[in-house]
Amino acid sequence: MNFAIIGCGYVADMYMQTLPGLDGITLLGAYDRAPERLAAFTAFHKIHAYPSMEAVLADERVQMVVNLTNPRSHYEVSLRALESGRHVYSEKPLAMTMEEADALAAAARARGLQLASAPCNHLSDVVQALKHELESGRLGKPLLAQAEMDDGMVSALDYSSWRSISGAPWPARDEFEVGCTMEHAGYQISPLVALFGPVRRVTAFSACLLPGKGAEIGVTDPSPDLSIGVLEFDGGVVARLTNSIIAPSDRSLRVVCEGGVATLSDVWEYHTPLRISPTGNGLKARVPRLLEKRLSRFMPKMLFGWRRRVRYGRQVPRTQGGHHMDFSRGIAQLAAQIEKGAPALVSSELALHVTEVTLALQSPASAGQAQVMRTGQDLPAGMAGA
Repeated sequence: MNFAIIGCGYVADMYMQTLPGLDGITLLGAYDRAPERLAAFTAFHKIHAYPSMEAVLADERVQMVVNLTNPRSHYEVSLRALESGRHVYSEKPLAMTMEEADALAAAARARGLQLASAPCNHLSDVVQALKHELESGRLGKPLLAQAEMDDGMVSALDYSSWRSISGAPWPARDEFEVGCTMEHAGYQISPLVALFGPVRRVTAFSACLLPGKGAEIGVTDPSPDLSIGVLEFDGGVVARLTNSIIAPSDRSLRVVCEGGVATLSDVWEYHTPLRISPTGNGLKARVPRLLEKRLSRFMPKMLFGWRRRVRYGRQVPRTQGGHHMDFSRGIAQLAAQIEKGAPALVSSELALHVTEVTLALQSPASAGQAQVMRTGQDLPAGMAGA
């Protein structure tokens, strides 16, 4: 399937780094509204530069648009692409409000088009391996998930110097104004939904603990830099999800079952180990974790576990962000669903559901009340009764 990229910023380079080796998709070119960014990106990657978005949509060869613009432009760009008759894969979040997200899904449905959004890390080998372990019943019934999405004290770092491989600056203003929950919660929500089915209720708390962050770059309305949510699934499974750009970096996912504990040390790392133990992260597990994280780049074909080993299907390059995360796998998956009838592992229903859960975490109900999710009804059930 032929596709074009709209938006040539920081994350676009990570997509370009992970495109090689994926079958069934062909990049025709890219467009960015900033001429100097477009020129730098297309020259670096040696791809065609479209002079305008109209030129992209006028190219009859383009079957899919990959929307990598900043979050507040996602709705407008995706809607224009859908209205032109193109399938759309968007960076997260799908939209900034549920009204916009619903409108995109309706536009795709009315035209018989496919719509999906990042993140796609629920497609990673390690998450699929964990799903297989839960489905096998060897660990017994899942009870509790503990999900961390802490990125460290970002505001104290020299983020103004961060550049992608083609020279794009790290989008600090978006990160601080859109917020860490909107930007990153999906990396834990997507795996949780893949494992346990749709979220039924969300009880959340959020706060802006560093209101002055980003003032030097013009940030005047920062979003919450901390959110903590309790996600309830069918069958009694409960997950606690924490997002922050304050606490020390931790992107682990731990699933506690009646018969053992499964741990992924970093959901961004497609090469992270799947570790299974009777009781979880004791000293015996924590020490190997540090070694595994440092050595995993040299051992890309194997997941190392205390009791489980799983083969990788594709080696993922190390991206500019310093981690092995296959940004482009979702594009290839959507193309395979459209052209080959592959299982629907990315979809508008999943994108809508992840967006709704994310917004519930970002803007909790008053008095700590639980918010009932209305999306996700057509998503596969989880394995709560395993």
